[in-house]
Formats: sequence, C-alpha cells, structure tokens
Amino acid sequence: YGDHRDLPSFPTRRSSDLPRLCAHRGFNSVAPENSMPAFGAAVALGASEIEFDIWATKDRQLVSIHDPTLDRVSNGSGSVWEYTYDELLRFDFGIKKDERFKGLRIVRFEEILERFARQVIMNIHVKIWDMEFEDNMLREIISLIEKFACEKHIYLMTKSDNMLKAVKKTYPEINICVGHDKNRPFEIVDRAIEIGAHKVQFHKTHFNKELIDKAHENGIHCNIFWSDDPDEAKYLLNMGIDTILTNDYQRISFATGLK
Repeated sequence: YGDHRDLPSFPTRRSSDLPRLCAHRGFNSVAPENSMPAFGAAVALGASEIEFDIWATKDRQLVSIHDPTLDRVSNGSGSVWEYTYDELLRFDFGIKKDERFKGLRIVRFEEILERFARQVIMNIHVKIWDMEFEDNMLREIISLIEKFACEKHIYLMTKSDNMLKAVKKTYPEINICVGHDKNRPFEIVDRAIEIGAHKVQFHKTHFNKELIDKAHENGIHCNIFWSDDPDEAKYLLNMGIDTILTNDYQRISFATGLK
C-alpha cells in the first residue's frame, strides 16, 4: 500500500458523524465474528463503524478475538496468550460458524488496519487492558495506528481507567472510550469526566436517560452495547444514544436509516 498517509479518507467516516451504527465484531450474523469476512461485509454495506477486540499472543502479536480462550470460536482450546501467532494459525476460526467458512484463520490487528484503515471508524476494544496485564503493549498498538495514519478514525475502549489515563497522557490525539465495569456500572460517566474521555460505552442493562444527559452535558458521546431489535434500536436513539453496537448490521440499518 506504500505510504498510508496518501490514502484517501472517506468523508462520510468522520468520528463526529452521529448518530450511527457500529457493526459489533463486524457483521457477525453473516460471517464469523472478528474476521475479515465480517468486517468486509459491514464496510461493503456502508457501515460507518466496526468494533473488534484485540489480545496478544505468546510472542506479542496482536490478534482479533473476543474471548480470552479459543474454544468457542475455533477448533482450538486454551488461552490466546498460551500460543505464538504461528501456532494459532493451525486452528480453524471459521468452521464453528458455518462449514462454508472452513479454513478461516485468526486475523492480526495489523491486517485489519492494512485493509480498512481510514475507510471506517474503528472501535477497538483492547482486551489485554481489561485484564491489566503488566505488558500492556501500548506503544505497539499506537505504533500500528500511526503506521496506517488512522489516528482520527479510531478510538480505544477498555474498562481499565489506568490504561485510559495512560493513553490520554501519552497520546492525547487518540480518542478513548470508557467501558462498562460490572462492579461500578453507574459510575461510567463520572469515570469518563475524571479521565477526560471522549466516549462511554454503556451496557444496555445498566444505563438510563439521566446518564446519557450527563454525558452529553460534558461533551461525551454515548455508545450502547447492544441491540439487534429494530424497535429497541429506535427507542435507544430516541433516548439520545449516539452509537448502537449491533450484531445484525443490515437489519438495524434498514430499520433506523442509519449507517
């Protein structure tokens, strides 16, 4: 791709374009979650934003998978960090979704950026930060974002206030999102205000209109995880939610008129 700073940015993909939808783990109702087919399907249909998760392998490669373990989405077992990237390539990450995806391999963070940088907003859930591992790979994550010149097209999400503060201090140009913490769910907006975060990501079991209004009064945008129901999605938008994460992108896009 040469110099990624010469790639065009799509004018409809600004981080300020709200409200919008976010294809959660890609368009994962039609393709395996956190896979290139799932991301590609969402982008091809016009999604403004995709969400995905990243973990680190034993040899410090960043890969996209939601769970800390392989069992649910592949024919492997055990924790992601117990394997090198090359060892993970032995496992099939498509067959459990559908026989048609047999042979699909785990995807690296860098590959996602290489293919989709600046075409779509990326909501990147950094799972290793949720666990507050000593090796947080912050520099490596930011280096890849800088390599593909997509600083204005991504934001980093975690429930770890410590890591959000570290990003804010060291890389203030990178947008950050405060994630749901089940131990203090209704403190999420206060946490965002204290940290100086740009976004919060509510869990739909723990939010209310008061929290949405407080966030907006402080210049904070509100995501919600998640909705696959058209009526519910419309209700959430009427409450003031800025971005709805959905597993069924096309259905919710048709129902709401959003991308």
